[in-house]
This record gives sequence, structure tokens and C-alpha cells, in this order.
Amino acid sequence: MATFRWPAWDPFSGLRLLQREIERAGRSVFGDLQQAVGGGVYPPVNIFSGPDDMIVQCEMAGVAKEDVQLSITGETLSIRGLKKPPRDHEQYRYQRRERGLGEFDRTIVLPDKVDADRVEAKMEAGVLTVRLPKSEAAKPKQVQVK
Repeated sequence: MATFRWPAWDPFSGLRLLQREIERAGRSVFGDLQQAVGGGVYPPVNIFSGPDDMIVQCEMAGVAKEDVQLSITGETLSIRGLKKPPRDHEQYRYQRRERGLGEFDRTIVLPDKVDADRVEAKMEAGVLTVRLPKSEAAKPKQVQVK
């Protein structure tokens, strides 16, 4: 026997459409403002955790390694730096501007304590990679059952 279903009626569909349009308008207005002051959370990071160390990778296209400072306090990694404009940027007028410029500061709370004396950092192809060896207290210990 065939079953007939009435079309689903949604009394809130108009409100949802209005909400999407308001959000879209807000993104276009406030998105431009956000880009003008440096754009969102910068630099974007990935954090990997292994048994002996953690790795933090940051996208830093256009930032010179000389303009980056790292500091570690307890379980907190601070990344500060400066993203400079191109040398001849004053000759041109922006048609579209999506890449932010200026100073940035990102603080990351790490999931474990690290050995700050053995931290290594390198910049390669616009990606900063920070290797953070875990402290002995943070490493898992094997306990023998008696």
C-alpha cells in the first residue's frame, strides 16, 4: 500500500532565512573591519602530542624569522611577531585585502609541562615548527603490578 506524506511545514523557515541574511550582512561589514585590524586568530596553529614531545605548527606566510619571538612560561607558549607590509605598498591602492599586517601575539596553553631548555624552533616554507619536549613529570610511566 502506498503511503502519502504531507509536505513538511516549517513555521520557522522564514525566521531562519532572515537569520542567515543578517549573519551574511554582518560578515560582510564586520569581516572587512576584522581584516583591517589583522584578521581573526593569527597565526593559525596545529598542536600534535606524542609520548615524548609536542609539536606546534603555525602558518606564518610573509613573516621573517627575525620578526618572531617565542617564550615559554610553565605550560604557556607565547608567539609574538610582526608581519610587515611589502616595500612598495604605498605606491598601490588595495583592490582586495584579505591578508592582515602588523603586530600579532598568540598565547597557547599547552596540555603538558615542557622542558624549556630543550625547545627547538625552525621556520620553513612559511610554517613555524616548534618542538617542545615533555618534562619528565609529564611523560607516562610504566608501573609494574606486583
